Amino acid sequence: MHSKTHQQPDWYLLPLSGSSTTELQQKSTALTRYVQQYPYQTLPQIAASLCQETTHLPLRQAVLVNDVTYLAEQLARAEVRQSSRDSTSTSPPVIFMFPGIGDHYANMARGLYTRLPFFREVLDRCDAVLRPFLHESLIDLLYRDEAAPQPGNGATPGLDLAAMLGRKTAAPATNPVEARLQETIIAHPLVFSVEYALARQLQAWGLQPQGLIGYSLGEYVAAALAGVLELEAALTLVARRAELIQALPGGKMLTVPLSREAVAPYLSEHVSLSAHNGEALTVLAGEADAILDVQQQLLAQQIACRLLDTTHAFHSHMMDTAVPHLNQLARTVTYAAPQIPYLSNVTGTWITPQQATDPTYWARHMCQPVQFYSMLQNLFHQAPMRHLVEVGPGQSLGAFARQHPLCKHEQFAWIYPTLRYSYDNQDDHWFLLSTIRKLWLSGVDLQWQTINPAAPAHLPEAADTPQFFATPQHNPERAMEQKERGEKRRQNRMRRRDHSK
Repeated sequence: MHSKTHQQPDWYLLPLSGSSTTELQQKSTALTRYVQQYPYQTLPQIAASLCQETTHLPLRQAVLVNDVTYLAEQLARAEVRQSSRDSTSTSPPVIFMFPGIGDHYANMARGLYTRLPFFREVLDRCDAVLRPFLHESLIDLLYRDEAAPQPGNGATPGLDLAAMLGRKTAAPATNPVEARLQETIIAHPLVFSVEYALARQLQAWGLQPQGLIGYSLGEYVAAALAGVLELEAALTLVARRAELIQALPGGKMLTVPLSREAVAPYLSEHVSLSAHNGEALTVLAGEADAILDVQQQLLAQQIACRLLDTTHAFHSHMMDTAVPHLNQLARTVTYAAPQIPYLSNVTGTWITPQQATDPTYWARHMCQPVQFYSMLQNLFHQAPMRHLVEVGPGQSLGAFARQHPLCKHEQFAWIYPTLRYSYDNQDDHWFLLSTIRKLWLSGVDLQWQTINPAAPAHLPEAADTPQFFATPQHNPERAMEQKERGEKRRQNRMRRRDHSK
């Protein structure tokens, strides 16, 4: 299924590192000369050889390319960045942040599904578990349009300005695929699956989080990644929970630029506090008429507020009738103490083993407000500087983090997205590797052999391929042999091309 869209990665992230600026510059110069003198080397071959080099030295450069000519130009113009991590220091911890629903879209992460075999394998596994619940393929729903154009030049920003500014007709009104993806029963397992597969891909590349933070549905991903829930159990809970919510009466949600104290007068038996996201940013949820009434009151006071595009009043009293059913389901699941610390939506603090293994926890999680502001406060109190990686669609959690009063200005550069916005036409693979590049330059160590996987034929041989960092002129006989082999390979390719016509 979808095999015709599978292809080898065409973007390569090539690392250079050194113990001094001089050493790093010498390596960059040597590689530039090498690709100029050996133009027939392929990017997989170059990447495989570079990944055999030491990549954890403190001074670093990296370039993201999709052809050898581009690599030569980038290195020759020195368009590579250098980090300044001290050799005696360790990189700040990595935190994965998992968003909830709302920013997902059709063909989300399609470029990763077609180019990253491990990501595809994990997402396919989620799809297989979910089919009995959805009665159709999650992959078919998400990537239904086989002819959908893929974003092209990853290095060139391409924004759909109409969509970004909200000036397009709402997708559900015109696009049945988008409308289907917005249904609770589909959206929740879909977002969970993509975020979980993406987190596993990052781990496979060597990015190991020291802590997790999930927003609403995102806490289920955190619990699965932390080992509290087995993947199949987590998917079952998410899918069945979505079914329960789908069957509840509809409601509305309203985001308000006020503190939780300031919105207190607007709360009632029909209006609940759904989320506390910032010092002066909250979300209210409840019956449609009651929420619309609050909206009018706020607008009359010239307080800007915005209705969210949701079908139900999540994290409110309107979830209460589903509690007995969710508790019953949760008791059928086996839990384990978290192996990776993560923050609780319910308490705003680090979850305890007792809470994580309590089946009734998930019902409280469904009905009580998301304490995201407190979660960030506890995160920053523990360590002011961290690498915050938003693993999923959108960049809302990163925006909340930047707005937090405890977030230092230096932290801003260490908040990273992993998936492009729906209106951003950049290539998915390029977008993700760009984030990996920034993380590595800032001092995070990675498993480069998994980032740039190479077939055995691409691996360097001491007797066959010159070392990239030994200037070719130093070994003229081997350089001439390599040039002759490259010319033979070029002629063979031309002959095969002529025969295929």
